[in-house]
Formats: sequence, C-alpha cells, structure tokens
Amino acid sequence: NSPLEVDRGMAGQQGAGAPYTPVALAEQQQAMEILKSKVFSPTAFNAPEDLYRHLAQQRRGFNFYTTTEDPKVHDAVLALQKGILDHVLHPVVLKRLTDSRLYGNGYDVSMFMTDLTEAIFAADARGDVNTFRQNLQMEYVNRLSAMVKGEQKAKYDTPSQNMAVYALNEIRDMQDRRRNVNVETEAHAENLKLVIARALDTNS
Repeated sequence: NSPLEVDRGMAGQQGAGAPYTPVALAEQQQAMEILKSKVFSPTAFNAPEDLYRHLAQQRRGFNFYTTTEDPKVHDAVLALQKGILDHVLHPVVLKRLTDSRLYGNGYDVSMFMTDLTEAIFAADARGDVNTFRQNLQMEYVNRLSAMVKGEQKAKYDTPSQNMAVYALNEIRDMQDRRRNVNVETEAHAENLKLVIARALDTNS
C-alpha cells in the first residue's frame, strides 16, 4: 500500500487536514509482518498432501492438448507473490518512501528493503530452502538485479538502487554462510550467487 494518506479537502474547508499524511510507522511495519507470515513465509503455503493431490479441475476429460492436467501449484503461488512484489518494488512506490520522509514518514526505503529482504531470506538462511521459497528468492534477486543493471535501472532513484546493491551483497553473504544443507538448497545458493555476481559485475 501507499505510505501516504491523501486528504483532498479544499484549502480553508472545515475539517480539511494536511494534503498528505504519512501512514503511521507501526501500521506500515504491521503490513510488512502480514506479508512476511502470510505470503513470504516458508510455511505460508503448507497444506496436506491430500489437498494438493485433489486440486484438479472439476471436469476432467481430454481437453488438455496444449497443457497438462495436473495443478500448477508453484506457478499459482509465485504469481501471487509476483503481484505483491510488482507493487512494493515499483519505482514510484520506492521514490515515495524517500520523498515522504520530508513530511514525516518514518519508514524509509532502507528500513523497507531491509525488512523485505529479511522476510524473503531470513527464516531459512541456515537451513534447507523449500521449492516455494526457491522460486520467491530467485524472483526477488532478479528484481534487485534489474534495479542496478539493465533497461529498468533508470526508472529507480539513487536511494533505491543503493539499497538494491546492499541487499544483493547481504544475500550473497547469506549464501556463503550456508552449511550442512541438502543438495537442492546448495544448488539454489550457487545459482543465486551466480545471478548476483552478474548483476554486480562492473565489467559487463
């Protein structure tokens, strides 16, 4: 959501408040906690195997010539998470976090990006990463990479780009500290580091 509340009352109108009032810091942090636990958490999409097994279209027949019949659970979950990231990492939203500091917003882009990175990486930073989180973490790293290199870079202000670089370095360090994880997680960590290295490579 926007970090601002907008009052469209006319100047001098009775009851009109300030045109722009930042949403309270506690409310913005609470919103992040909800995303962390309900959308980004390693357990956010835990469900009994039997439930996932029965996620099928009601009418099953032979109408799957161009696709497969099995439910695309990972695609559906990632689409939901992408929708959230589309909004919270939009260049206009990030610029607004910085501009609104000038009139009272206490949740700046550094706090927001730090919290978002933690929500996506911290819970399983020292353990195995499930496949939902692998998809989410790679999506996030790809978006951070686009903020510092490539065609999308120019859309982001300097504070946002700075925090993207900072987050990429933090994520790389997390992967370097991984020990005693399964092969799938080790492969995921190596792939993340490869993407980050390409993003931060000043020679390309």
